[in-house]
Amino acid sequence: MYKFVKGTMKKALIVDDDISAIAILKKHLKDSGLKVTAVFDAYNVIEKIKHTKYDILIANFNMLDMNGIELTEQVMKIDRDIVIIFITSFSSIHSIMEALMKGAFDYLSKPIDTDELLFSIKRGLEYVSLKNENLLLKTKLKKLKEKSGGFESKNEVVKGILKEAAKTAATDYPVLITGENGTGKEYLAAFIHNNSSRKSAQFISMDCKAMHPLILESELFGHKKNAFTGAASDSKGLFEILDGGTIVLKNIERLETMLQEKLLRMLTDKEFSRIGDSKIISSNVRIIATTSAELESEVKNGNFREDLYRSLSEYIFTLPPLRERKDDIMFYFQMYLNYFCNKKKSEQKTVSGDVLKILEKYDWKGNIPEIMNLAERLSVLSDKRIVTSDLLPEEIINSVINKKNKAVVDFNSIKQNVIRQFEVDFIKKYLEKNNGNVAATAKEINFHEVSLRQKISKLGINPQKYKTNNK
Repeated sequence: MYKFVKGTMKKALIVDDDISAIAILKKHLKDSGLKVTAVFDAYNVIEKIKHTKYDILIANFNMLDMNGIELTEQVMKIDRDIVIIFITSFSSIHSIMEALMKGAFDYLSKPIDTDELLFSIKRGLEYVSLKNENLLLKTKLKKLKEKSGGFESKNEVVKGILKEAAKTAATDYPVLITGENGTGKEYLAAFIHNNSSRKSAQFISMDCKAMHPLILESELFGHKKNAFTGAASDSKGLFEILDGGTIVLKNIERLETMLQEKLLRMLTDKEFSRIGDSKIISSNVRIIATTSAELESEVKNGNFREDLYRSLSEYIFTLPPLRERKDDIMFYFQMYLNYFCNKKKSEQKTVSGDVLKILEKYDWKGNIPEIMNLAERLSVLSDKRIVTSDLLPEEIINSVINKKNKAVVDFNSIKQNVIRQFEVDFIKKYLEKNNGNVAATAKEINFHEVSLRQKISKLGINPQKYKTNNK
């Protein structure tokens, strides 16, 4: 059973007019680490939420005094960050779509599976956290982007990716961008859009894990009037609205199977239909997908369609994490430090030598957002022109000290480095032999072309260097 014990205890509010159902739910949620309050009618829910901040609301969709749609509307007026999960019978699944459109997060059919409920709660809390972080981060990133002029890097591998991405921008092919969270995947997508003939058209990003699959389908493909309860009129989806533009599908690995099939049709035929409609609509939207997951593994495990993966991976770019881009660490830190100093109208600051060494040795698991947040913090804490190490957070200093004191040779790390170097040398040798032709190289070394392209991107190899006319 999942346990909600980290940090502040989360508060859950249960509403049901069935006393026995409440007793069972209350026990399971308390056992999982949640602080639980129960009420027996919807009007009490409204009063509770007005006076207390709750993280989760679990409600019977078919209450006697207020149905789920009305309850969602009332709750959303008070608190848009609460995770609403409805418990429903099969007969009300169609009407619950309207509640989801109005802000509810999920629904579960009776009888309730406790693990499924806890997983839904976990996803809902993650979504709210991600949504709030994105709101803050996007405001900062937008301003920083305006200042920096877009995606920038001092790292040779990333520079090579940008060079290839600029060439890719001239085509209409889909693009797959992989890499850890915070490595700049959305920035690279914007870079491709801004260097394409579509740059004057719309550019929109949609997170595949940030909403219920039914809502995501409606957002992307649109719906016909009366396609579901609450669909009072025809509604265009983003693929229709963005005709001629670019859409970024973030966390593509989280796309549900049914939507994977519809997306594949959109990629191969440039056609789709709205929910509840058989009419075929054509759209010339460029699709850029991003993921921090290993999509090849998701394909092997049956979670992601192989044909969709092949369609998306015509061009693959893998952004390395900051710990592998040492030359970018100080570049980003100083850029963000200057930005926040300008914003606060304080004098520009530089960093001392000991700070430089610490920052370069730190792993930066949060990548670019983490280094940006540190720069903002130090722009406030430092009242001198030079930023010194005493202002650095304890966790950063301790992490570097522990890393330095680790005297045991890491066999696996050395082994991986040796294997990586062998792969680099081997692939470069055959690329040179085949004049930079990836397809011919893949055939000669008996390697799948899509897999080879992904590996070439991960290893930071530029096939263009091995074309005869470039020498």
